[in-house]
Amino acid sequence: MMNRRTFIKRALLGAGALYLWPWQSWMPVWGSERAYKRLVVLGDPHLPVRVEKHPDKAKRQAIVSAKLRAIADINSWPDVDSIAVVGDIVARYSIPSEYDFIRQYFSSVKVPLYVIDGNHEILYEDEPNENGKLVKGDAESRRRKLQHFCEFWQLSKPYYSLELGGCHLIFLATEGPLPTQIGAEQFAWLKNDLTEHPQSTLIFFHGPLMGTLLNYNNSVNKKSTVAQPVNELHDLLMSNPQVRLWISGHTHTPATNDSFAAPEINMYGLRIMNIHNSDMDRKHIWTNSLYIYGDHIDIRTFDHRSQDWIENYDRQIRLDD
Repeated sequence: MMNRRTFIKRALLGAGALYLWPWQSWMPVWGSERAYKRLVVLGDPHLPVRVEKHPDKAKRQAIVSAKLRAIADINSWPDVDSIAVVGDIVARYSIPSEYDFIRQYFSSVKVPLYVIDGNHEILYEDEPNENGKLVKGDAESRRRKLQHFCEFWQLSKPYYSLELGGCHLIFLATEGPLPTQIGAEQFAWLKNDLTEHPQSTLIFFHGPLMGTLLNYNNSVNKKSTVAQPVNELHDLLMSNPQVRLWISGHTHTPATNDSFAAPEINMYGLRIMNIHNSDMDRKHIWTNSLYIYGDHIDIRTFDHRSQDWIENYDRQIRLDD
């Protein structure tokens, strides 16, 4: 029998799931009276922690503590309507011990949680090679791990869409073999979903759009770090002017980076703003909040270490242009 700290599915929307947690039944009704809906984005939690990247035990514990503090902060905000997690929720390998911690980590969340997978959910074997390096699995391994992801989160499909605050939200899945690749069947579904929903649209995917970050290291804006297939996605996005935001993770771009929140750089095709989200596998964590109004969306960045908003990172995109 599930206890109160085990998340459960309460409702389904379309092909995906909308989760209400045990506490949701007593959430106050003021949410329906606000002029906006607020969605908090978590980028690359890597739960519990990437041991290989953080070999020092004390530093690992400090990172885990920072991740727990971020969730506590979000729970303390009374106007949060939902949380989106843009992939790489597992630490490295998508193994049972990682999912056990994920279950515990999100058990206190009080609002609907929307998740998508990243490369670490599906791409790698359960153990590293003799040199401690990740080993890529084959197509069957990817299929099996993606199926487990869906079963764990009670999703009928790893990609889905829903409505929030008058906007259409699309959540896309990483399918491989590239770390940020959308498969042909999913791409066809995306094309059809956009045709059926002409209202203002936000797309959540693990990888960012090409060219929406500065080339600040050797892996940014490369084949394995941007949403694929690049050319087909470009044509589809440019033919659907209702798409206004693309929300991504994967690059681990910190909020201290010059192109983290720089609209002149983050804008794709002069119309779609890519909202980049830093990973959470660090002692210094930032999260973005999307405030969805009827005619615009405000994007704000919170510094969970200083417990303050980064006001010069405030951005806005109009929905009535």
